[in-house]
Amino acid sequence: MNKYYFIYLIWLLPLYFLYQFGYQATTYFGLQDSFENGTSYVATVIDFDVKQIAAQTNGYVVIEFTTSDDEVITEQLGLPVQMAQVIMDSELIPIRYLADSFKPIVLMPTYDLQQSVIKVNLGVTAIGLVVTIIIALYGSRFAAKRIKYGEEKLDIVRIDKNEDSEENEKA
Repeated sequence: MNKYYFIYLIWLLPLYFLYQFGYQATTYFGLQDSFENGTSYVATVIDFDVKQIAAQTNGYVVIEFTTSDDEVITEQLGLPVQMAQVIMDSELIPIRYLADSFKPIVLMPTYDLQQSVIKVNLGVTAIGLVVTIIIALYGSRFAAKRIKYGEEKLDIVRIDKNEDSEENEKA
């Protein structure tokens, strides 16, 4: 098997970015759907923690609320540090809840920040998708050329040092 066939595996990168773009878009529209069509509740903060791991700081909040159907829902939500700072001192958090949404719970104090973070993620993912598609196209073209015509033949010519030193003495 020709080793250049493995270059085609580079197409896994654009597929990954496409998946990430779809996930971010689904999250964005799920948040909007929950915000616009969800029911408002006040959730109680059960647990809150902010962790610092290496250079990253993030945390989580565990909230609990009772729906209009008397169903008690307890949910742990991961939070980046920007969102954690907004709700750090809160014991009660206003939320919007829509059970059949992709993101069923929206924390009202962090909604605008969530939307802007997802928009940035969408932009970065779109740029990554375009760049990796361009790289994959060039890589595929290179691989196809190598598979079809083989490797380039290199002619190595040795230049003897004695000839060079004689020419330098004449000058």
